[in-house]
Amino acid sequence: MSMAMKQDALKRYGSKEGYDAEVLINCRAVVAKDDFVSTGILTYAQGDIMEIELPEYEVFQLGDKTKMTLYTKSGLFVFHSTVVAREPGSLIVINPPENRKKFSEKREFPRVDVKNVGYIVGFQNITQKEQHHLENPIEISIKNISMNGIGFIINDNSMIDGILYKKCMLQVELDLGFEMPCRLEIIRKEKQEDGYYYGASFESIPAEQSNALRGFILRNQIQTYFEQKRDEEFKNAMEKKSAANQ
Repeated sequence: MSMAMKQDALKRYGSKEGYDAEVLINCRAVVAKDDFVSTGILTYAQGDIMEIELPEYEVFQLGDKTKMTLYTKSGLFVFHSTVVAREPGSLIVINPPENRKKFSEKREFPRVDVKNVGYIVGFQNITQKEQHHLENPIEISIKNISMNGIGFIINDNSMIDGILYKKCMLQVELDLGFEMPCRLEIIRKEKQEDGYYYGASFESIPAEQSNALRGFILRNQIQTYFEQKRDEEFKNAMEKKSAANQ
C-alpha cells in the first residue's frame, strides 16, 4: 500500500481520546479465531474497515469471528471483529464503532461514492403542512451515501430545482439493489455546471432498511478500497517499468 493512501487514511482520524491514528498504521496485529492465532501488520484503517496483512490469511474464511489485538506505541487495543473480505496476503475486517470512538473522524459515518438512482415522489416545505405528491416521479442521480444521508443531483429539471431548497422535506424511493423508501431533509444546495448538487439527511430509516443500507455501504467501502489498491499497484508497476527502461 502506498504512503499516499496511508496518509489519506490518517487524515480521517484525529485524537479525541488522546490517541493519534498514526499509531495504528504498521502496528503489529494479532488475529485469533477458535484455537488459531496469526500475527500480521495493520496497513489500513478507515471508516468501517481495516486491512491486516498476514501470511496465514488462507486459514480465515469470510464471516469468521475474530479477536483482534493491536500492539501500538500508545498501548494495547483489543476488540472483536468479523472477516468481511480476503485476498492473497491480507484480510479485511470490520472496524467496530466502539473501536472507532477512540479516534475522531471528520464524519461520524463513512461516506462512499456510488452511482445509483432514486426517485422523488413528493415534497413538503417544513414550515408548511401542505404536502405535494408528484404524479411523475423525478429521477435523481445519487453521488454518495452514508448512514446519515445522501448527496445527489437532478438531471435537467429546472422546474423542481426552483422549488427545492434548504429545510425542504422529500419523500424519496432509492434504488440500491433493493428498494428503500425514505424521507430526506435538504441541508445544503450547491450550483454546479449541470444543475444543482443537494446534500440531504435521512429523517428516519426503518430498522430492516437500516441493516440493508449498512451492508450496502460496507460492500461499497470494500470495493472502493480494492479498486484504489489495484490502481496504486498498477501505477507503481508502470513507474518501475518506466524507470527500468530509461
